[in-house]
Amino acid sequence: MIHRLRRLSPPLPLCQALSPSARLSPRASPWRVVVTRTAEQAHEFGDKLVAAGFTPLLFPAIALEALPSAPLDAALDKLASFDWLIFTSGNGVDFFFRRVEERDLNPSWPPIAVVGQVTVDKLTTRNIPVAFMPDEFVGEALVAGLGDLTGQKVLLPRAKIGRPEIAALLRAAGAELVEVALYDTVTAVPTPEAWERLAQGFEVVSFTSPSSVRNFLKLITGKEEIEKWAATAVILCIGPVTAEAAIANGLPHPIAPDEYTLDGMIAILEAKKNSYTEVRGENAASLREIHGGE
Repeated sequence: MIHRLRRLSPPLPLCQALSPSARLSPRASPWRVVVTRTAEQAHEFGDKLVAAGFTPLLFPAIALEALPSAPLDAALDKLASFDWLIFTSGNGVDFFFRRVEERDLNPSWPPIAVVGQVTVDKLTTRNIPVAFMPDEFVGEALVAGLGDLTGQKVLLPRAKIGRPEIAALLRAAGAELVEVALYDTVTAVPTPEAWERLAQGFEVVSFTSPSSVRNFLKLITGKEEIEKWAATAVILCIGPVTAEAAIANGLPHPIAPDEYTLDGMIAILEAKKNSYTEVRGENAASLREIHGGE
């Protein structure tokens, strides 16, 4: 089931949408940014937001659950037969090497291709070399960069519900693809304290994956006051794939950086905040208008 945000019609004026403490000047008041990453990952982004002068509201919308390890064990047992090992996220690296370490393996690694600097960093800390990373941090760029894969055997560890486009592109390039589901992304259970913080209002909702979009909307559906805040909030996404998911689920005009990283998200949010003008009485523009809407 797709949970779409109900849009306000007409949109609330900014002077009504913001809490009293935030109405005087968007420049002067710290924007409250909802962080929907997992509980384990939320603090990293929260710390960066604090350093940049924002107020993070940690509200994990997703949790990650390990899946049975038998399929991964089978792939690890014949790792030497693969021509490429591909990681499309840091989470994939974490779950993959958790099992490698549980089995105390020290295999000879095939060439490894990855998406994203975070993924590279997680491998580098384990002294695992990376053979290829595309300049653009999306799976399509990775497949394009690998070129013709005819006759090559490729191992793709991933989430249970991953983007099907990457697997389809690898097969179209000729790869003999073996997909292994390592973990499932499920809806988190926010604490009462997290709900209380959210109900007090926010100016920004941040998303770092399509699943965080879907599960955040699932969690807030039917909670009218929170839905109102979300309907007028800046929607901050880590990249185009997540932005597309936001639009598809009823969150128009998301912003996303050219650099698909947490630091890139901070930079574009700072630019967005600096572009706001002061609220002036009844003629204040709505948040939707400022975001670039009609």
